[in-house]
Amino acid sequence: MDCLELPIHPLPQLITVGHSFWSADMQHFERNFDVYDVLLIKQGRFFMTENDKPYELEAGDILVLEPGKTHWGQRPCGESTELYWFHFLHDKPLRTVPAEDISWKYIFKQGTDHDLRPTEQLMYVPKYGRIDLGPILPILDDMYRLHNVMSVDSALELQSLFTILLSRLQAAAMPRTPVRSRAIADLTTDYIRRHRYEPFKADQMEKELSFRFDYLARCMKQHTGMSPLQFAHHLRINEGKELLVNSTANVQQIAEQLGFENANYFIRLFRQTTGTTPLQYRKSRTGFV
Repeated sequence: MDCLELPIHPLPQLITVGHSFWSADMQHFERNFDVYDVLLIKQGRFFMTENDKPYELEAGDILVLEPGKTHWGQRPCGESTELYWFHFLHDKPLRTVPAEDISWKYIFKQGTDHDLRPTEQLMYVPKYGRIDLGPILPILDDMYRLHNVMSVDSALELQSLFTILLSRLQAAAMPRTPVRSRAIADLTTDYIRRHRYEPFKADQMEKELSFRFDYLARCMKQHTGMSPLQFAHHLRINEGKELLVNSTANVQQIAEQLGFENANYFIRLFRQTTGTTPLQYRKSRTGFV
């Protein structure tokens, strides 16, 4: 299944949502506008062409029509059809990518209280294909109900439900059987989590996981954006941040708790990662919420 890659920030904005019943002789008109038009078929059949590419939709199918592209129904439904649809406003897709090629475990940079803009984050929406509508339809029903009684006390709830809907659509696009490289990456990250307080030993990782280290590293880099050692450092430094803010332990004690034999190495790594020393980080977080 292909997916549309979209930036998360700013969040997509819902425009409208509908639930329709089409008779066998009904056919969609031609249209081109600057919003996303999403179709989900509950039962029946539906025909739609986008920029000369025809799609035939059946029960359980989704099709996301993109802004700026012309779409029209190339033929009538041919049978009674029930569908849900919604329009939303957002930037055009960054790219179209097969679901199996997406790094679903990719680790985004964390925002801090010094940032003035959100860090770059991505989301994925299935372009076209068969999905499980079970987790989707109850949300669409709630959205449709709220949309029909739009008021101050329901508008924010409607947008919140829309965000949940996008999250479930993304989950529906994830391959149920992970590709081999992602399975290996998951295996490696689990190993690193379990051994994060121990000295990093590539040969021990090879022995326990029964794969060459360079292959494990390639899989991790592909799916998380980090090497095994970088991921181990990521886990320990993040835990170190929590200890600096939420405990009274000194830097030496925190370093030992995280498995660093040398506190100076912990300080140097912390500074490389965060741009500040552990003590400066602790001081900067005092009184912050």
